[in-house]
Amino acid sequence: MTDLRAVYFNGKFYAGALNGVHRVADRLIREVDTLLWEMPIESRPEAVLFIPEKRRWQPTLRAITVAEQPGALGQRWEQRVLPRLARGGVLVNLANLAPLSHPDKILLLHDAQFLFPDSSYPWRQRIGYRLLVPRMARSSAIVLTVSDYSRQMLDLLGVSARARTRRMHNGGDHIHDVAASSDALSKLGIQPLRYVLLFGSAKAYKNNRVVFDALATDVRGLRLVLIGPDRQALHAAGLTPPPGTVFAGACDDAALRALYEGAYALLFPSRTEGFGLPPVEAMLCGCPAIVTPAGALPEVCRDAVLYADVDDPASWREALSRLADPELRAEKIVAGRALAARYLWRAAGEQLLAAILERASVHGDEDANPAPVEVETIA
Repeated sequence: MTDLRAVYFNGKFYAGALNGVHRVADRLIREVDTLLWEMPIESRPEAVLFIPEKRRWQPTLRAITVAEQPGALGQRWEQRVLPRLARGGVLVNLANLAPLSHPDKILLLHDAQFLFPDSSYPWRQRIGYRLLVPRMARSSAIVLTVSDYSRQMLDLLGVSARARTRRMHNGGDHIHDVAASSDALSKLGIQPLRYVLLFGSAKAYKNNRVVFDALATDVRGLRLVLIGPDRQALHAAGLTPPPGTVFAGACDDAALRALYEGAYALLFPSRTEGFGLPPVEAMLCGCPAIVTPAGALPEVCRDAVLYADVDDPASWREALSRLADPELRAEKIVAGRALAARYLWRAAGEQLLAAILERASVHGDEDANPAPVEVETIA
């Protein structure tokens, strides 16, 4: 039998909608589960996922035991009940929040966006995060984040010191887990290479406005295909999509892969991103990306994309025109595939499991907050 302490996963987020943070947290749990299953049973720690009875979705696991918790799990459960359930073990929290009182926990903070003035967080949530998250980070044995940019911002904004925060890049290879939908384009009435993709959002930092302004006049006959909100939701936020915009709504990965593979380009105009998963997905599908030089995007995308100015619609039109050059387009597609192929969920899972086993091997009154190990940066 192993002498490692038990490991507990905070699965409160399974009661929420399937957003970006929750998808990452779920994928990491499934990757760790696979890695634990591959270990000899006598060498792996006991692992338990606490999951709400009233949940919207859940993972299929083999090595991690699922322990259902009654009722709707809110802050009271997370702060008062969860520490008792995980007493004596390592508690893994992957969705930005964790109980303050648990003495040996791992916390994944995806970004410091809640501290930015254009975060678009509801004011109560923003105040709550500002009060609690720094305390959660300081009381954690290990703090993880998804990019060197987020690591730096968490430090500068006083949330978690850079020296004790570890970078763990997201993966992007989930987009190849399913085949591309065969009829996604025909359902929307669009033709390959005759449209550009944009993830629609009313949030100010997502900066949809600059793309809408860029495409208000015709650019090479390209239509805008917008994933996510409908026209009314954008109008309510004071945003006016260009004429001819196609509203794709919510897309599963099969439809999304088809849209990437057929697109002229993905447009990603965010003012800040903790990681920026859509450009990685797009590059894996052979779709050139045009992004802003903001947040973690230069770190994640390097020179495999084209860049356009955060506030200048003309620079977006220029970038789209540049992609008409067959040589440049082919160059970005090849570079994008090569770069994006390095962002693997298994690698992220291995890094997370290493942190978990590091803490699970600590017993008694040993140091609960060791100096973090530096991680290799992708060159």
